[in-house]
Order: sequence, then structure tokens, then C-alpha cells
Amino acid sequence: MSDTILVTAENLQAANLGEEAGSRFSWGLVFAGAVAAFAVTFFLLMLGSGFGLMLMDPIHRGARQLPGFLTGGAIYFFVAQAFGFAVGGYLIGRLLGPMPESHAQETYRAGAHGFASWALAVVATLMLVWMAGMAVAGNAGVSAAALYGAGGARSTEVTPTAYVVDVLFRPGTSGNDQARAEAGRILDAGAANGGEMGQEDRERLATLVSRQAGISRDAAMSRIDQTTAQMQERARRAADAARKAAAYASLWIALSLLFGAVVATYAAVMARREDDDRAFSQR
Repeated sequence: MSDTILVTAENLQAANLGEEAGSRFSWGLVFAGAVAAFAVTFFLLMLGSGFGLMLMDPIHRGARQLPGFLTGGAIYFFVAQAFGFAVGGYLIGRLLGPMPESHAQETYRAGAHGFASWALAVVATLMLVWMAGMAVAGNAGVSAAALYGAGGARSTEVTPTAYVVDVLFRPGTSGNDQARAEAGRILDAGAANGGEMGQEDRERLATLVSRQAGISRDAAMSRIDQTTAQMQERARRAADAARKAAAYASLWIALSLLFGAVVATYAAVMARREDDDRAFSQR
């Protein structure tokens, strides 16, 4: 009877130790693993970017090299961030230290630390990207306000519609800057409205083109229709290319992050087992 009571007490003590071990979580190790993963990934990305830009020839073969360069960069990002998370997870697993717990509890504890370090690194990266984007947007707004508030001539600015204005006014001279500036503003407003211009804007633009190019009003309207159709087609192609690029980039980043989470968790578990094996082999 006494033996039964003794065994029960030992079991309760072991269970209490297991509960204490299972609930023990070190945010310090998680932070250290996340910092290590971020630093290693950043170093590898900078190293790869440097070598990649050195090998690229933007003058003679820039357009032909760009697709391969982007594909290689995506693959390199996949490998670099996985290696960074592997380093962070391995560091966590080796620093966790042994505890009186079962094998399953130890595996869960190490994996939880590795996964948490991955999550912390991802959230920190998103915060940095968000702050950088806000800073860039703020600087762009200030620069645009300074540019347009300076009262500079519209004809001297390089805008997306500057070439279109030149095409509309051919073969007229470039002497009337005021007419060109007004035509550019009309085209800018139409581009901001999806390429659609109101009837009053079309009539005014036809008048400007007819006067400056020395052509009839019907010819000016035909030229405007042809030019705006080309602008709309280019805008549709650019939007479709941007949509595809954003979709591919989002899927690739999601897969990379998922693989990084698996690598960080697995590295922490394997490092914890390696530390246990070395500790027991030295006894």
C-alpha cells in the first residue's frame, strides 16, 4: 500500500514538472532568433544583390537579362530567407537548455520557440517596410508640392503625356507653350479618369490641335481618338502586367514565408535534439 502511495506521489511530481516545462517560454530566445534570422537574411540579400548587379549589363543586354535576373532574384530570396530562419531556429534550439520533460514536450517547446521567432521576424519586417513606404510617400508628396508650387512652365516638365502632346501637335512648332500646357492638363485629367474625356474637353483639345498642327477639325478629332485609344491600350497593358507581377510576387512571398516557418521550426527542434545528444554523450 505504501508503495502505491509513493508511486502516485512521484507521478504527480513528474506531472507538475512537465506542466511547468510545457508552459515555460522565453521571449528573449525568440527575440534573439528573430534578430539572427533577420540579420543573416539581410546580409545574404545584400551580398546576392551586389553580385547580381555586377554581372548584369543594363546597357547592351539589360532588357534581355531582366526576366532571368528577376527569376534568379526570386529563387535567391527563397533560399536566403530560408537559410536565415534556419540559423535563427538553430540558435534557439541550442540555447533552450535541457528540462525535466518528455520527448514530445521538448519537441513542442523547441518548435514553438522557432515558430514564434519566425512570426516576430515577419512582423518586424512588415513594420519596417510600412514605415519606409510612409517615408517615401511623404517625401514624394513634399517634392510634388514644391515642384508644382514653384510655378515652373508646364512645357519643360517631363510628364507621361508630354510625348502624346507632341504627337497631337505634329507638325506644328513648339512655340505655343500655353496651348501645349493646356492640352497636357486635359490629357492628364482624362488619364486619371481611365482614359475617358468629357465632350467639352474633347472639343477644346480638338481646337488646340487644329490650330497648332494646322489641320482640319475633323482630322484633329480623328487624331485625338487614335491617340487616346493608344493611351488606353497602353494603360490596360501596364495594368495587366502590374496585376500579374503583383500576383506572382504575392504567391512567391507567401510560399517563401511558409517554407521559412517550416525551416525555423524544424531547425529549432533538431538543434534541441542535437544539444541533448551532446549533453548525454559527455556523461
